[in-house]
Amino acid sequence: MNNRIFLAALALAGCTVEADVRVSSAPSEATPRLVVGITVDQMRADYLTRFGVWDDAETPGNFGEGGFRRMVEEGFACRDNHFGYAPTYTGPGHASIYTGTTPAVHGILSNDWYDRASSNGIYCASDTSVRGVGVDGVDADGTVLGSAGQMSPHRMLSTTLGDELKMATGGQAKVYGVSMKDRGAILPAGHAADGAFWYYGKDLGHFISSTHYGDALPDWVVALNQSGKSEALMEAGWERLLDESVYDQCLPDNNPYEGAFKGELKPTFPYDLQALKAQNAGYDLLKGTPGGNTLIVDFALAAIDGAGLGQDDVTDVLALSFSATDYVGHRVGPHAQETMDMYLRLDAELKRLFDALDEKVGEGNWTAFLTADHGGANVPSHAASLQMPTDYWKKGNLMDAVEAALVKRYGRSGSETWILNSSNDQVMLNHPLLDRKGIDRCEVARFVADQCNTDPALSKAVAACDAPALAASDPMVARLVRGHRPGFSGDVFLVPQPGWIDYGRTGTTHGSTFPHDTHVPALFLGAGVPHGETYSRTHIRDIAPTLSQIIRSPYPNGTTGQPISDLLNASNR
Repeated sequence: MNNRIFLAALALAGCTVEADVRVSSAPSEATPRLVVGITVDQMRADYLTRFGVWDDAETPGNFGEGGFRRMVEEGFACRDNHFGYAPTYTGPGHASIYTGTTPAVHGILSNDWYDRASSNGIYCASDTSVRGVGVDGVDADGTVLGSAGQMSPHRMLSTTLGDELKMATGGQAKVYGVSMKDRGAILPAGHAADGAFWYYGKDLGHFISSTHYGDALPDWVVALNQSGKSEALMEAGWERLLDESVYDQCLPDNNPYEGAFKGELKPTFPYDLQALKAQNAGYDLLKGTPGGNTLIVDFALAAIDGAGLGQDDVTDVLALSFSATDYVGHRVGPHAQETMDMYLRLDAELKRLFDALDEKVGEGNWTAFLTADHGGANVPSHAASLQMPTDYWKKGNLMDAVEAALVKRYGRSGSETWILNSSNDQVMLNHPLLDRKGIDRCEVARFVADQCNTDPALSKAVAACDAPALAASDPMVARLVRGHRPGFSGDVFLVPQPGWIDYGRTGTTHGSTFPHDTHVPALFLGAGVPHGETYSRTHIRDIAPTLSQIIRSPYPNGTTGQPISDLLNASNR
């Protein structure tokens, strides 16, 4: 039944048709041979319009025709896409994209969190049961020398898009992940991946892996490592891509709100990377420059050729995470010329990637999506200079005051403290002490929240035991609940005021429940994707089930998101 006959039939039946999605062309109906997932670390949604305006075809901004603009002009854009949970960090962001759920289910609560069982902090991807591969991490008898390669997805409690595809195809689907960061490669690739690779800059400038994925690097990864690409990028340095006048929407190049690399007097163009190398952990310097994004595309093209991705009728998955955008954001913030230049150069790298996919896999045979793992706040010192109500806060003094209030109320217990840990904007109480004293945990959590609510830097403090009931009427608290795992997360949530951060005076960070951290792009392109856009609210957890529908694969087993109906319904018109 064609579209007009279908609509006429609905009209005869007395039905009305409503849609808040604009669609202009139908997609290919073929199941893609390759899905390329693109995560741009710390990419705020406004960067698409601020750096590369797509609303006016006559003034398309500074992006070229084959990168971001191709995704918007040929693919599908979700204009109001958000993280539906907090805290918004890299580890949980990457896990949520590919599991279709939130930290409450997949268990990646932050990049690092305090573990009650061991009384230690743990890292989201650390695994001492494996060893590094491709890095000088073991000696002749197998003794571990370093921890850079001791990583795996074992802390993630649910399956990923690639995991389910592996099972559904009897292991025939090939699944790979790559990033400059270990967590950015490992969590998207999943448990059953053929490989996850991350960049080890110090001394080497190579991609490495762990024995979770195999005992040796594939030959094509070894060849890439030996190609001299890292050395060439260091030698090339970093200059503006376009004339300085193009960056007039940004702050002046030399301003007090940006941090400098070690060894330089001021953070300004051009950057002599060779001169900065020795004081900035060697090739790790590339992680915070456009060269880091170039290396990810180099790896992607090597993987397509070396692993034979997208070369048969079984869908493969390649998860790419571009980390350089996060490093530059932390150093200089969202309004620096360096940040804009990073995205202009990333745009060119996306064109290089998409052109190669057309050539190597075939136009109409691949599907790509692009999103981010979190956004980023404005630099508070910059915003405050414009009379905006933002500032910095440090929870240390607050926690000291709250501990003193707890001692006054409940007394001392030797050298033990009532507050066990404070991190990720959560307060963890000393449960064993409370239980021995017969004191109700929720009572103490409410007392702590009341004490914290007097701090002017906080929007609110909420006892975790009260949060589920409050979530029904408070969307901010609902996000906190989705990021909370009882027994493993904190007892009290601390919510800084919008735009307030616990950070240095230059650059920025992320982690909050507010739009500067939650509003990120969601773009889709290729087989199974129509051209259009929607302003309906979508969430990061919706991406995996949407792709599952496109590739006809089971949902990840912890999925709590929903397929993006505007995209899929438009595909069927």
